Amino acid sequence: MSHDASFYFQRFLMRLSISLLQLDRFQSTDYEESLMPASIAPSHAQAHSKVSANDIPVETNHPLERIHLEVTNVCNFKCEFCPDAIMERKRGHMDIDLLEKALDEIAQYDLAKIVAFHLMGEPLIYPHIFEAIEMAIARQLNLHLTTNGSTFHIRPEHIEKLVASGIPKVTISLQTPDPDTFIIRGAPPNLKPEQYFEGITRYVRANLASERSNTRIHLKFLDTTPHPFLVPHKAMHVVEGKEQMQKQLREWCDRLLFDLPADDPNRPSQTELARRLAAHKPGRWQVIELTPKLALETFPLDSWGNVESTTVIPASFGYCNSTTDQAGILYDGTVVPCCKDYDGKIPLGNLNDYTLRQILYQQRPACGLREGFDKFQVINPVCQRCLGADTRQKSLLRQVGSIVYFKLYNPIMKRLNPGWGEV
Repeated sequence: MSHDASFYFQRFLMRLSISLLQLDRFQSTDYEESLMPASIAPSHAQAHSKVSANDIPVETNHPLERIHLEVTNVCNFKCEFCPDAIMERKRGHMDIDLLEKALDEIAQYDLAKIVAFHLMGEPLIYPHIFEAIEMAIARQLNLHLTTNGSTFHIRPEHIEKLVASGIPKVTISLQTPDPDTFIIRGAPPNLKPEQYFEGITRYVRANLASERSNTRIHLKFLDTTPHPFLVPHKAMHVVEGKEQMQKQLREWCDRLLFDLPADDPNRPSQTELARRLAAHKPGRWQVIELTPKLALETFPLDSWGNVESTTVIPASFGYCNSTTDQAGILYDGTVVPCCKDYDGKIPLGNLNDYTLRQILYQQRPACGLREGFDKFQVINPVCQRCLGADTRQKSLLRQVGSIVYFKLYNPIMKRLNPGWGEV
């Protein structure tokens, strides 16, 4: 692209962004209310005043779509597609009293539609995991748990406990669906690929067979098909293209549904199953429903905020739903704006010192970040890198794409398909 063409292309993208900002101001009342926290962001002086959390009007607490609650950042896998190996934070588990404090506040003030035991680490090796699940369920929280599934073989009792727990959703990061690709998981040497796959299979079948369990399981596959808007964390090949992905999806369908009777009303016919699999498009996030309690999910290889990219053209404008629709709580109580801040580079406050509502709705770090995004301004250098890309054109596309996705596409899809976008 020539210099002149690039200049006019950039002007076009900026005008599109301004148009989207103007359009956003005329969204429905319901959607305007969904942006309430930014509109009530306090001044710098107010943010640092010693105001009690009880002084925050309850109606201003717009529920986040999701709070990522990291019960541990310790993991027994060293996956090549995960930044665990470069994480600089100290390893540890969340204190059970701190966890209870977080769950109490989230439940009391309805702070999130979903609470996810997920950020870094493997939650099923957290010493208090089943007590933690019980605490969340007792508070009627919509709890999701993401696991690599390794303990289903290493600690088989986890299968029965998880099936009986009443947890609404479990996502199993299968990611590498065969022995050849399992090599990149960095699994413990005593866990062989077939043992890993068999443990996951036993758990899924046990959950399908249980009449008392309503847990919905998502089995997640890593899609490494090249994507125009993503700069992968590392170049790798797991499952690529429609033909290869459909082969893996079909094999796992047969494996997981093996014990489900052919006449079971929840089991799709072979024709229907073939139709659902044929609709899969490579390189996109997609969910393929198998039964009311089981779905296969494909997810493109992520960049983790371009953390290891050697060349990144940082974003100067764009939008992210961090602190408006999501936030994370690290095991030590540090609150971060999103699940990609795996190293706590953008600390918003600490739950040991403040309430979550004070951190999100009174203190300057969260309010300032949210104010910037509401003006399509990317303020923090970590966010600028995350929304950038390795070429100027791709960076511009990602910046505009972030606005289109969060302000137009995402709201429309959620209204058309309730539950869309849940990870």
